[in-house]
Amino acid sequence: KPVYLKLDALQASGSFKDRGMAHLCATFEKEGVTELISSSGGNAGLAVATVGNQLGMSVSVIVPETTKPLVIAKLESLGAHVTVHGENWNAADKLARERVEANPHAKYVSPYDNPLLWTGHSSMVDEVVQQLDDP
Repeated sequence: KPVYLKLDALQASGSFKDRGMAHLCATFEKEGVTELISSSGGNAGLAVATVGNQLGMSVSVIVPETTKPLVIAKLESLGAHVTVHGENWNAADKLARERVEANPHAKYVSPYDNPLLWTGHSSMVDEVVQQLDDP
């Protein structure tokens, strides 16, 4: 039987998370959100920075101290405001949530826990079905 691959890791950010993040960020933009604040150690931050920048939104990513300098430089090159905070992701995430609470124009972007992300990621299934049905 044939095996088909969908290479979602070849998205603009270099992360498989762009598809879900694009749906989430576009939904937030339609709601009037202008600033996105996320916590990440890598892939999710790259995805929100890429997509947010494409939508013209301000993006801040809080990363833990364990984040590699290469990732921080990439986030900054994508236009994200990067804050290094805490020994681990939990500490970085706590600060991200606190910043969102203090900013009425911002929305928290979870790296993994939002139904809008899941809806965006799941669109890959529909896309595969459509592509396989095309002659």
